[in-house]
Amino acid sequence: MKPKSSYMIVILVILAASLFYGQFAIAQSNQTSYTANLTYLTVQLTYPSQVMPGDSVTVNLQATAKQNIASLTLTTQIFYSDGSSLHQLTSATFESDNLNSGGSFSKEVQFTVPQDAPRTSLLATLTENVKTAYVNYYYFPAYNYSNSPYCYYDHHNYYCQYYYWGYNNYSSPYCYYDVFSGYCQNYYMAYPSYTYTTTTDSSLAPLSYIKATTPEYVALQSQYQSLQQQLAQSQSQNQQLQSKNQQLQNQNQQLQQSLQSVQSTNSQRETTISNLNQQLTSSQGVNETLEPVTAVLAVIAIALGALAAHYHGKSSAQPRVPVNPQPTQPSSNSQTQSKP
Repeated sequence: MKPKSSYMIVILVILAASLFYGQFAIAQSNQTSYTANLTYLTVQLTYPSQVMPGDSVTVNLQATAKQNIASLTLTTQIFYSDGSSLHQLTSATFESDNLNSGGSFSKEVQFTVPQDAPRTSLLATLTENVKTAYVNYYYFPAYNYSNSPYCYYDHHNYYCQYYYWGYNNYSSPYCYYDVFSGYCQNYYMAYPSYTYTTTTDSSLAPLSYIKATTPEYVALQSQYQSLQQQLAQSQSQNQQLQSKNQQLQNQNQQLQQSLQSVQSTNSQRETTISNLNQQLTSSQGVNETLEPVTAVLAVIAIALGALAAHYHGKSSAQPRVPVNPQPTQPSSNSQTQSKP
């Protein structure tokens, strides 16, 4: 069970690492940019190179004027295609007035990629609506009136030169050589008028690539989830086995204690048996020593028994003598007394 569980854990770690690396790579995708050139504007779009369904995306838009603009409206629309139609995600409009040539402004466009978006690229449309102003100047001539500026031809420098004397009433004098009259003419600019022109231009720009799930990714994710379930089951079984192992260890300790008690009892019994064997051996040695003595004593006992029987037979054949016989006078017939 343990090798199988270890094998599953290794596979699960590899799958998790691959999935995490894919997500991390997407989350840390590099920012990229695209520049769209319109008639009056240069628009630079900065955006992440890759996004996932469900991600919040920010597109940085920086527009720079190519010439003076009286007023403008810049509209940005973001789409994605599913192969059969376009789906708009967001639309943003920016306005600006009196933007000089080289002037710029920055804006952000934010949107969320749908969860069901396919694997495709995002697209942006940029539409400028620009109003430009042209100034028309009207001139009127001024002759050599007194106390008025006038033009004269400078023969030394060979060009028309403006001569100022008592100039108080007019502005923006303009002195030029009139080829038709052959004289230097003095004109004043006054009463300017403006002519407005409206121009519209559009451009298409690529944006982030939607790295949506593929069948291979779905299969890998399903396998990952299945292995997670198997790992959870294995961990549960492992916990049960650890609990049983702990119980067995406790029982083993109890058995070891019982075994030690039995071994101690057996040791005591063996000591007692050894002592008894020693005593038995000692008794056998005594018996071996006593056997000849017993035989000798038996012979002596038999001899004594025989001797006692012999004396008993003789004593029964003789008359009995009183215990305390009365003393008698020896007879004359028997000179001597027989001795027993």
